[in-house]
Amino acid sequence: MHLNSVWRPTPVPVPAYLIMDEKTRMAGSPFNFNRVMGWAGTIKKAQFSKDLSDEIAQGWIQKANTIAELAARINIKPENLQKTVDKWNEACAKGLDADFGRSAEFLGPIKQEPFYAMSLTLGILNTQGGPRRNVKAQIVDPEGKPIPRLYSAGELGSMYSFLYNGGGNVGECLAFGRIAGRNAAAEKPWK
Repeated sequence: MHLNSVWRPTPVPVPAYLIMDEKTRMAGSPFNFNRVMGWAGTIKKAQFSKDLSDEIAQGWIQKANTIAELAARINIKPENLQKTVDKWNEACAKGLDADFGRSAEFLGPIKQEPFYAMSLTLGILNTQGGPRRNVKAQIVDPEGKPIPRLYSAGELGSMYSFLYNGGGNVGECLAFGRIAGRNAAAEKPWK
């Protein structure tokens, strides 16, 4: 986004919270992964408990009997959290999430006390794949021939293919950025 004459990442509201009620908590952890992911899973070997009781006991998830009490625990104005929960519950009643387009099967109201809040943190998301590139950082066609004047660095044409590599793209950006920059700068000017 262009802000005050400088291009910056789009601001993200932080902190952000996952808010749920008792019915949602007892339906099973929303954090069931079929494989280990991220720092918590890889380094800390963390796994969420089925009913999230371990996470509540550790203080990762805040618990309160009312929305207002929950708001106080996470330092949000009670009227703002209540307004958000009311808007969500209206969307659930209509079976239509106008903000994010979720289908009715994924809309569950927040009504049954106690209520819970879990702080969410920004993370890195990347995509893998795209066009192929060679060792000179040139994008190649399906036959492996370089497409003139087309270079890439980082995740576009990633050497990691379909694998999520946990930070390796930074090195890939630096290495192939330098290779692509040198080769692009060495191109003869357009005629």
